[in-house]
Amino acid sequence: MIGSGAYDRHVRQCRIRYRSRRDRLAAVLRQQAAAVTVRGIAAGLHALVELPAGGPAEAEIVALARKRHIAVEGLAQHWMEQAAHPPGLVVGYATPAAHAFDPGLHALARLLGDLTGTRRR
Repeated sequence: MIGSGAYDRHVRQCRIRYRSRRDRLAAVLRQQAAAVTVRGIAAGLHALVELPAGGPAEAEIVALARKRHIAVEGLAQHWMEQAAHPPGLVVGYATPAAHAFDPGLHALARLLGDLTGTRRR
């Protein structure tokens, strides 16, 4: 694969696909859940979605997402110290199959928009 250039082509295709998903995640959440802020999107395969202060608890959002079959993680479990930290979600955008990405993204956006009172229809 290396000698033929197939590996380089594969890596380039992956970068393009993941950048497109990352950009789509940020755009859809900005449109449909304006109260959340998407961070950590310059590189990697996960984004940090900061939740607004005074909104629903992070654990409540994670539980509701799971009930709707939306796979996200709460940010709290990733802190080393148990001090007060801003609530957030860790959203992976690389794993969903192509046919499932947009429906999952819109389900997440609807959930966050509804819970934060910022959903645009």
